[in-house]
Amino acid sequence: MAPPNLPFRLIRPAPDPVLAEAVLRLLETPEPASEALAELAMRDAPFTLALLSMRPLQPGEATTLKRALTERIDEAGDALLRAWLMHTGSQQLQADAVGQLNMRAGQVAETAMHLAIELRYPRPDEAYLAGLWHHVGALSLLASTRDFPVLRDQPATALERRQAERQRFGIDQIQLAAWLAESCGLPPTLRDALALAGAHEEHVAGAHPLARILRAAIHIAGPDATLDEAARLTGLDTERLSNLKTDVDYLSTEGLKSLGIGAPGAAEHERKPSGYPMLPSGWRAVALGGLLAGAFEGIDGKRLSLRLGNAFRLLFGKTPPLMLTVTEGQVQPLPMDTAQVAPHLITELGLQVDDDTSVVALALRTQASTSHFPGGDGPGRSTRDWHLARWLGTAGILCVPWQIEDTPGVAVVGLDEHLDLPTEEQQLMARLVSGAARALAAERTRRRAMDQLGETLMASQREHIRRVTHEIKSPLTVIKSYLGVIGQRHPEDPTLATELNQVSQEIDRVGRLLGQLAHPESATEEPRSTSVSGVVQELQHVYGEPLFGQRNRELEIRIPGGLPPVAIPASTLKQVLLNLVRNAAEALPEGHRLTISSPGVLITDGRHSLELELADNGPGIPEPRLHHLFEAAESSKGGEHQGLGLSIVKDLLGQFGSYIFCRTHPERGTRFNLFIPLAKPA
Repeated sequence: MAPPNLPFRLIRPAPDPVLAEAVLRLLETPEPASEALAELAMRDAPFTLALLSMRPLQPGEATTLKRALTERIDEAGDALLRAWLMHTGSQQLQADAVGQLNMRAGQVAETAMHLAIELRYPRPDEAYLAGLWHHVGALSLLASTRDFPVLRDQPATALERRQAERQRFGIDQIQLAAWLAESCGLPPTLRDALALAGAHEEHVAGAHPLARILRAAIHIAGPDATLDEAARLTGLDTERLSNLKTDVDYLSTEGLKSLGIGAPGAAEHERKPSGYPMLPSGWRAVALGGLLAGAFEGIDGKRLSLRLGNAFRLLFGKTPPLMLTVTEGQVQPLPMDTAQVAPHLITELGLQVDDDTSVVALALRTQASTSHFPGGDGPGRSTRDWHLARWLGTAGILCVPWQIEDTPGVAVVGLDEHLDLPTEEQQLMARLVSGAARALAAERTRRRAMDQLGETLMASQREHIRRVTHEIKSPLTVIKSYLGVIGQRHPEDPTLATELNQVSQEIDRVGRLLGQLAHPESATEEPRSTSVSGVVQELQHVYGEPLFGQRNRELEIRIPGGLPPVAIPASTLKQVLLNLVRNAAEALPEGHRLTISSPGVLITDGRHSLELELADNGPGIPEPRLHHLFEAAESSKGGEHQGLGLSIVKDLLGQFGSYIFCRTHPERGTRFNLFIPLAKPA
């Protein structure tokens, strides 16, 4: 539904002043209870309207209304809620009439919910919201115009009054309530029920059950209850409806008295004085400025953007503005996480700050508010400004300037009406966007400082690693030299020469790993393809005897020849298998066996992969450890073990699209199955 073209500025009604005091009391507590605030919101149609205007309902949320309102209260924050109460209270017209109608809305809501329960309607919260929303159109007209009470008090039928409203305002209260319901995300059945609130009884009788419940609740809760019509719509007898009305009246009265608000229909002297305390405009501006500055304290970039959007919807009923600044003479967007328009589109416009046709550029140069309404005949004076209005989905734009230190900026606000915003409201917008820009600049400064600190710590860590690596490489060089001497002393032993060569290669591998750790930027890329059988045979040559043979354990290899190469570097596969083989050797009792085999090629995640299986006949893995097997944890082996082996295995495999799974049985052994994608043919 398109927004209505109203001959006045639509102002959302303010909450009941006594309820607003209760909200402020809760906000003053050290840890305000959001659920308690949500309960207050459910008693007040303007409070609920404001929260749902800030963030419309998503499908299904109307059935859990209290939770939905609680989430929005948390999202708004204490400072913004205080600022909203002060701002909306200062704009209020017809405070007494708004208060009385608001109480009627609460009574209709309670009646609708009890009817829903009585009739076993599955979503009583939805019925409650329909009743609460029934008077939202009338409340909004009362808050926005001085003419509505005159029309409302004229002796006429309800139909005649709505016709008079349409003639005067272009919309009646029922149509306005339905439009506000759609803009706030209320479900279709609820919007239909609102739209049928003034329809003929026979039309309502054939409608969705929620429409009948709402219409019956209106008849029951009205000052002159018409129980016969409610009985026809619900199928309940009038005595039952009369008892329901008595119960609802009592519950409503007690609930309102707990807040210090007189019951609907109570004598004027029973109700506490209505109206908000009025501060002089200058004092109010100072107070609001302080509250809005606090709304952005201590929140990061994404939440800051959300808070700015919430503030514009809550305080002004506007979508979040475009936050623009100047870089080398060109207008650029600020990095906001919830920008209404994609930043690259604004950059592509190429708007310059010296553009004498653009009101955006004019606001940046003069630091004075400007506005532009292109109209329906074309872009008007500036096509770039026309683009911005269209991208915001509004009839025109208002440019609100801000400046942080030497950096000028402007907030481009979309406007649907041609009516000028009051100067005080524009000044409030300027304070709001200045606070947001200042907080954003502080956040960027903090991030830069954190990045610089991180770089400093990283450089220090790299230098430490280089020193330690240098110290480790020295004894490795000595060990490798001694291996050469041993080989020269026994030239007649080819087996020894082969084993010494394997050990020497492992020392070289350790040296390469240390080199990559100390100088990651200069590491050469290893081929991402290797032969599984070659890596497994090499592991057996180097580690079979020291890890298994000398400790009376057996390492059995069942890898067939001719297996296709896999898409993982040889050094990575060797590191993976070495961790698994070493873990098995340390866990197996004497006389037990580890077998490495390959069942062959299969398809995983749509890719051909080679399966490797490492199976032992040991004691199995304890149940508590099994749930966190591939997480870094304190090792249970003691000594120099760090508890990182299997975590490293999973991470290494994951880098190359591979998987590892484990199955274990107490006293029957453990199996690790690896699935490694095949290398693509060269």
